[in-house]
Amino acid sequence: MGALVSRAAAAMLGDASDEAELRRWMEEEDARRQAIQEEEEEEDYLCTRPLPSEEVRDGYSIWKARAALHRYNANHPGAEYDLVKPLMAACVIFRGNMWYHVSFLAHRRDQLVAPPVEYFFAELRDGCSDDDSIVEACTMIENPQSCSGNKCSFCPEQYQIAHPSEQELLCGKEEHVKDFIRLMNLSPMPFTCPTEPPEIGIVIEQ
Repeated sequence: MGALVSRAAAAMLGDASDEAELRRWMEEEDARRQAIQEEEEEEDYLCTRPLPSEEVRDGYSIWKARAALHRYNANHPGAEYDLVKPLMAACVIFRGNMWYHVSFLAHRRDQLVAPPVEYFFAELRDGCSDDDSIVEACTMIENPQSCSGNKCSFCPEQYQIAHPSEQELLCGKEEHVKDFIRLMNLSPMPFTCPTEPPEIGIVIEQ
C-alpha cells in the first residue's frame, strides 16, 4: 500500500516516469483482479450447477463404457465381451481435454453356459465433438482387490475404481494434479442403472 501511495504522490508532483509506472501497475492490478474474479465465478458455477437426472447420467456412463468395450473387442477378436453394468465414472479437465476413468462389468459373448462376470477399467478422453470418445485404454482386471494399492490422482478413493498401475495411466499421475480442473462427479454412489438407455414415452394430448 505504501508503494502505491508513494507512486501516486510522485505522479501528482509531475514525475512522468513515475506516472507511467503507476499507470502500468494499475493496469496489471486490474488484470489480476479480473482473472481472480473470473476464476471464482467459474468455481461457483461448478459447485452450484444442478446434477443431471439419473437417466441422463446413467445413459452418459453407459456410452462411455460401451465405447471402451468396443475398443477392447476390436483388439481381442474371438474373445469379445458384452456390457453387463457400468459401476462408477470420474472425470477431470486436464490440459484442455475432458478425461474419464470408468469401471464396469462385462461377460463373454455367445457362450452356452452362464459366463462369469469380469471387471473392466477404461481411460477415455473427449474427441473433437461431445459424442466422440477417444479410448486410451480398456483393461480387464481379474482381481480388483489386488489393485487397491494402485494410486490415481483424480479418482476419489470412495468411488472404489480399481486401476492398473500408475505408470499405465495417461492421466492421473501425481505430477498431473497441478493441471487438473476438477468437476462435480456425474454419477454419485450408489450407481444403479439399466444396461440399456431407458425408453421415453411421449403422450400427445387430444
